[in-house]
Amino acid sequence: MLTVENIHVYYGAIHAIKGISFEVNEGEIVALIGANGAGKSTTLKTISGIMHPRSGKISFLGEDITHTDGYKLPAKGLAQVPEGRRIFLQMTVMENLEMGAYVQKKPPQSDFENVFEHFPRLKERRSQIAGTLSGGEQQMLAMGRALMSRPKLLMLDEPSMGLAPILVEEIFKIIQEFHAAGTTILLVEQNAEMALQIADRAYVLESGAIALSGTGKELAESDEIKKAYLGG
Repeated sequence: MLTVENIHVYYGAIHAIKGISFEVNEGEIVALIGANGAGKSTTLKTISGIMHPRSGKISFLGEDITHTDGYKLPAKGLAQVPEGRRIFLQMTVMENLEMGAYVQKKPPQSDFENVFEHFPRLKERRSQIAGTLSGGEQQMLAMGRALMSRPKLLMLDEPSMGLAPILVEEIFKIIQEFHAAGTTILLVEQNAEMALQIADRAYVLESGAIALSGTGKELAESDEIKKAYLGG
């Protein structure tokens, strides 16, 4: 579904992503894990057209999207839940969801009901100003907004960041629900333990390069990973 081939990404003179290659197959949950500054978020921003690589190629559903503008990608079936949620704070919950569906002229009511089925709390707060929601509710809204574009591939950037442990478990359960409903997932997470529990495959980024890859289970059992990320 998604193929990233030897991409090099720069911030000015800083070489942030150094020739990484990986793929996401239809129906998978693939995780990118690594320490702060490893290049995980930059990788997602590059796939979603917020940044562009200096060299290399990105293909989605067989189409070259390397230099496609980010706003065109949701219509192709690619959606991102950004780090830090980035919801529209002055809008209501419903208005945020409508923004997520901008690729459709008029989203059917069933799309809203689908979001509310995953996030009952959003239904209760649908008329509430988004900026007054709790951190966990804002993360749910960011995920619901992405779901409104009916993504074939959903990319999640640090969905557990800043959340209480009980909410982290809830968010990961919902990610698995999305997956079970047929959405392919690319997950960027610092919480390596939780990410590896649900991932079919995972890649470990270090200093802008892929250091390790394998199934979620293989990496969770790796002594190197346990030592570096799981406190083993």
